Amino acid sequence: MKFSWSLVYCYHFILWSGYSIVRWLSNKDSLMAKSILLILFFYLSYLLAFTQLKTRKRAIIISLCSLLLFALGQQLFRLFFYPILNW
Repeated sequence: MKFSWSLVYCYHFILWSGYSIVRWLSNKDSLMAKSILLILFFYLSYLLAFTQLKTRKRAIIISLCSLLLFALGQQLFRLFFYPILNW
């Protein structure tokens, strides 16, 4: 499939959105539980990419890129919108 990587990015966007909702709902959990949850969702994103792309290297690269984009987007949201929302 020619545009399978774009489909994988759409799946990852949905997956990381689900992760942010689950993390918001588990606000009182410890850091260890949140770390395990992050590892679990990253592994799930890798499996999703691997089943679609059929190559391990590309699946890991796309999963890492989507994780980094999610973390960057989350930090930018906290930097710019939390002060506005709490004002």
